[in-house]
Amino acid sequence: MAPDPDHRASRRRIRPTPLLTFKQATEGRRYKVMARVPRLSKSRFQAGLQCPKRLWLTCHHPELADPIGEAKQAVFDLGHKVGELARARFPGGVLVAEDYTQTFSALQTTGRLIADGVSCLYEPAFEHEGILVRVDVLRKDGDRGWEIIEVKSSTQIKTEYISDAAIQAYVVRGAGMALARSGLLHLNNQYVYPGGPYDLEELFVLEDLTTQVEEYLPRIPALLTTMKAMLVGGCPEVSIGRRCRVPYDCEFMGHCRSFLPEFPVTDLPRVTDGLLFEFLGRGIHSTRDVPLSHPGLTARQRTVCEVAQSGEPRYGEGLAAGLADLVYPLHFLDFETINPALPLYEGTRPYQVIPVQWSCHTLDEDGALEHHEFIHREKADPRPALTDRLLATLAGPGTVVTYSGYEGTVLRGLADSQPRWAVEIADVLTRLFDLHKVVHEHVCHPEFHGRTSLKNVLPALVPDLSYRGLAIPNGEVATLRYREAVWGDLAECEREAVFDDLLEYCSLDTLAMVRLFAELRRRA
Repeated sequence: MAPDPDHRASRRRIRPTPLLTFKQATEGRRYKVMARVPRLSKSRFQAGLQCPKRLWLTCHHPELADPIGEAKQAVFDLGHKVGELARARFPGGVLVAEDYTQTFSALQTTGRLIADGVSCLYEPAFEHEGILVRVDVLRKDGDRGWEIIEVKSSTQIKTEYISDAAIQAYVVRGAGMALARSGLLHLNNQYVYPGGPYDLEELFVLEDLTTQVEEYLPRIPALLTTMKAMLVGGCPEVSIGRRCRVPYDCEFMGHCRSFLPEFPVTDLPRVTDGLLFEFLGRGIHSTRDVPLSHPGLTARQRTVCEVAQSGEPRYGEGLAAGLADLVYPLHFLDFETINPALPLYEGTRPYQVIPVQWSCHTLDEDGALEHHEFIHREKADPRPALTDRLLATLAGPGTVVTYSGYEGTVLRGLADSQPRWAVEIADVLTRLFDLHKVVHEHVCHPEFHGRTSLKNVLPALVPDLSYRGLAIPNGEVATLRYREAVWGDLAECEREAVFDDLLEYCSLDTLAMVRLFAELRRRA
């Protein structure tokens, strides 16, 4: 594959410069049509399939993207880690090491390695019709030709993986390669880790996507023509909707939704695109302006609009009955878990949920409150010690109060993995009570903004108790911090500080339930 000798110059030519600022254009002034099309890539192609505006902003105004948070960065890091591990599944390959800022050099290196007879390459670069792709693994498939292999950290084939592989096949073939097969390598969620090095043949599943990719390929020229034509014009007008999160969370969500008011129509629970498009098209941006008689509203959506418009919370008549069957002492329980893509503990599978911490506030009938907690600080499997301590804390009578069905799922997982405690865990499961269900069915508050998660409900009903100012603000960050403290290279004092932060966060979750329960009893 011979590289384009004028590649550096062509890159300068295709870099577009709008004649007006983005601010001016979005205020209603017209764009002059741009003469050159920005370079596309497989990620940009996928962005264009999800939403043309996402692609346009990616190419012309990437600075408007939302900041990359810790959780999203962790997803990227996981993808890189799985990709690196997957290379060992195809040993003997050569890495094209140049990064995304060294496109011309990466294309040259790829061409040289193929000319030298290398039969397996990692991250080779190809360009065709102004589209650049980096293939995770490219290997010779005997006399049939070449095979591209896309590596994903998921455990199944997803629809978007077909178009991802297809644009790579389109470019690789267009660059002159005889492509015979397209494959997907993903994690195997049935793989049970025996300890020691991973068995890569068992950890990964190699799926043949050739048929699906070949069926998709004829669609690509028209799609590319549409995308390129769109990119030389002004920013397309596209309504917000389900596409903002499917198949991926769009990085421009904050920008595209900045016009929404304090009580946006996106607060409507389970709002469909059809209903959302109708309201936005009529200039109805707030739940405070939604006609309550609108026939498309569900009962819950109508209630959300009613409380937003009245400004008054609503407590259902069934609230008292919903809280009537609890048995003291009440044990308010919350778990923190990890679910590593690459198993950490012997006998576990990819993405298996592993509890590493719990908090329990116990309230007796006289109002006395006790707190017990546990966090596992070592690299060994946390479940035996965690389960032993938990069952000792929950021994005896009393309802076990949670704020979701998640704790029940975790307990059932513990029963499967710790059969010696299966009877005791089964008893705890019979005592579970989901406080979230009571809130969801009987309470609606304008400050809930249509959602009933604990972090939405607490500031509305118990405003003096808050997660603001905590070093760990949510469960996603808690997972990242725990992995960092146990499996990272922190100094001992830093590890202890993280464990303290984790204990404070989990403790607040159960204290929040205690205070919320008291408020609900008062309102019942």
